[in-house]
Amino acid sequence: MTYTLERVARQASEAKELAVHTSRALRDLKRGTKSGLTGRDRFVRHAVLRALATGRPGITYEDVYREVYRERAATGPAMTTMPTWAAELAAVDVGEFLADGVQPLALSRLAAFGRQVSLDGLGSLKIPYRPPGDDVGGWVGEGAPIPVDSLDFGTISISPRKAAAVSTFTNELRKRATADIETLLETALRTDIASVVDTALVDDQPGSALRPAGLRFNVAAVTASTATDPLVAMRADLSKLAGEIMAGGGTMPVFLVNPVQMTSFLFMPNVVYPVIDSAAVPAGMVIAVDGPGFISGNGTAVIDASKDAVLHEDTAPAPIAAGGTAASPTRSLWQTDSIGVRAILDVAWGIPAGRAAWVEGVKW
Repeated sequence: MTYTLERVARQASEAKELAVHTSRALRDLKRGTKSGLTGRDRFVRHAVLRALATGRPGITYEDVYREVYRERAATGPAMTTMPTWAAELAAVDVGEFLADGVQPLALSRLAAFGRQVSLDGLGSLKIPYRPPGDDVGGWVGEGAPIPVDSLDFGTISISPRKAAAVSTFTNELRKRATADIETLLETALRTDIASVVDTALVDDQPGSALRPAGLRFNVAAVTASTATDPLVAMRADLSKLAGEIMAGGGTMPVFLVNPVQMTSFLFMPNVVYPVIDSAAVPAGMVIAVDGPGFISGNGTAVIDASKDAVLHEDTAPAPIAAGGTAASPTRSLWQTDSIGVRAILDVAWGIPAGRAAWVEGVKW
């Protein structure tokens, strides 16, 4: 009986605190103030909590949250919908994580110029677009009939593809300040995911069940200018790429370049079209994409951690054991007192035919 009364009293107390939190959240919304952390911070903090809770029996990442980020005084119940409590634990703002920070992904910066869709719960999605040269209408005189033509649409099909990365750290990570842990994890996750995603974005490989097609797939390179003056060559190359985009029905070319070529834009401050720099673009190459025609999507992420896993440390990892053959070299996180943090996210992109162009071997 006493136990039941205590439980009822605790539930009543939690309900009261929940009402207080809800009232404060509604007040903040009414005032237009922003509660909680940014999506990037939530994403990173979720990874930090997973890492710090790993290998501690009976300790959840909610417990670590209270230890590290909150005072030990009484707090409201852990709810992923509550600001400044457990909302930070829900790693849902993948797009904001990829688009924000010191080194945003090229995919996220390009996506800002086009159409972005959510991939949550989708197996595939068809996006319509207007092919070039399909305009209707015209000038007509008084009483004259208006020209009529069919409205033909093309479609782009995009399907979620899984990008994943594993970063490992020694257990000394636990001994560092929380801010340092967040910085280390953010840098590691962003670097790993960027290597996977942006490299595929700018390559010439076809789409498959594993990945989307690269922007240069099935697109022939235009010939680079042979002008000896770098600025003259640069103007010629950019004009040619822009012309390819316009001829394909595009309206606004966006240039993707290597940081080496990005420095040349300092001498052309009046470039009217957006420029995105990424180390994933090979030096000497420039890719042009119709910004409004670019379609992209991302879904929620899965963040988890382990100190007991065994990893095949290779750029093309194999199953640890398959058909009696063991992968090599392997690493035991338990034996090396290390932590592995894994990030898995859904991404997809597509572009109508004719709205991407590229050139290599530029002279600037």
